[in-house]
Amino acid sequence: MKNPRLALIGTGGTIAGAASAASVSTDYKPASLSLVAVVDTVPELRQRYDIEVTQPLQLASYDVRPEHWLDLHKAVMLAVHNPEVNGIVVTHGTDTLEETATFLHLSVNTSKPIVLVGAMRPATAYSADGPANLLDACTVAACDTARERGTLVVMNGRIHSGLWVGKRHVSSVDAFDSPLAGALGEVADQAVQWFRAPRRAPSIAWQAPVTWPRVDIAVAYAGVDETAMRTFVSAGAQGIVYAGLGNANMPSAYRTFFQSLPAQGVLVARCARFITGSVSRTSAYADAQHGILTAGPLPPHKVRIILLLGLAHGMDGPAIQRWIDQILLAG
Repeated sequence: MKNPRLALIGTGGTIAGAASAASVSTDYKPASLSLVAVVDTVPELRQRYDIEVTQPLQLASYDVRPEHWLDLHKAVMLAVHNPEVNGIVVTHGTDTLEETATFLHLSVNTSKPIVLVGAMRPATAYSADGPANLLDACTVAACDTARERGTLVVMNGRIHSGLWVGKRHVSSVDAFDSPLAGALGEVADQAVQWFRAPRRAPSIAWQAPVTWPRVDIAVAYAGVDETAMRTFVSAGAQGIVYAGLGNANMPSAYRTFFQSLPAQGVLVARCARFITGSVSRTSAYADAQHGILTAGPLPPHKVRIILLLGLAHGMDGPAIQRWIDQILLAG
């Protein structure tokens, strides 16, 4: 019987990191090892799968920018269009893993499994979690029942949606979770268990942007004013995500300024800052009247990606709001 063919795409990160000693797990240099070297630490991979390895990036994920997503997107699409490839695994640093996962989830239209995986401890640590995570990710990517689920994230034996997953701890191997949505499934000893039927959010009709629009995030706090948003506008922001207090609330002193931004050609969206829960469209901000977007329970950095993609593809505010509503409906 022929082994499943997997495309493994490396971008660096802690899973390829190295420290000065095996006892060190937090003070290390990310992206020190090639993906080939990481794969070689798990001999079972080449025994179970026909593996092709590419390395478009070699970065710590805190250095990943939207420009890098274009290179990664090209590498992913090459694998998507290869009829011999059954699934795709992307190794990635954990700092921005959830953002890259959201980008791929909303920009790649394929039934093939795309699985992002990382590690919380460097490859040189005594208790490195990368090898087990990588083996689990390949198990999921090769699984027929992983199809039609969009981009997935596999960490610490859990399978998450790329749209809903988030990093919740700075160093624990159990750092990733999906608040409200919950994990999609789990994997152990190369067996996959799903908690729900396949479904995925509608992706954009992808066209690689020549340049990305500027979209910024303005975070609220006690005593905040509009200085940050005015600065973003002066810097050429085409979109601003307002990460507000409570139900995306803001001080009354600058609501009029905020409401005026769409008329000035700056798309704005309200979402909550550090808490879960679905932000509602309210009369207090006259969202519909002023063309202000709301994004339900999505966190600010993921709303920013939606605005980036929407604006880069020529969508106006109402079109992006409809897309957000469809994404939330699909779960």
